[in-house]
Amino acid sequence: MRLSAEILSSAEQRCNPLGEWELILRDRGIPTVEHLGVTRDAFDAMDFSNNRIVSLDNFPRLQRLCHLELAGNLIEYLDANNLKKNIPNLSTLILTDNRLSNLSQIATMGKTW
Repeated sequence: MRLSAEILSSAEQRCNPLGEWELILRDRGIPTVEHLGVTRDAFDAMDFSNNRIVSLDNFPRLQRLCHLELAGNLIEYLDANNLKKNIPNLSTLILTDNRLSNLSQIATMGKTW
């Protein structure tokens, strides 16, 4: 299922236990992160767990976003420069159970922050 503006607007939104406004997009078979600009930077956290995302790039400017959960996807690649530039307040990135085969991709993230 492609991530469309309609899916984003109809997805569950809630205040999580940390008091942050969170967008829940888990278990939807989403293959690509796209169209997040329609959220108008309204969320502190986004949950993309258990989808089919392969590449972590193409994020629009999301100044407010600080927590991103991507556990249980198929992520093989991440663009640390895109994340640093467009999600400057990202403090938590959960990548458990993905396909990152080279830890240098994650080490690069630490160097860019």
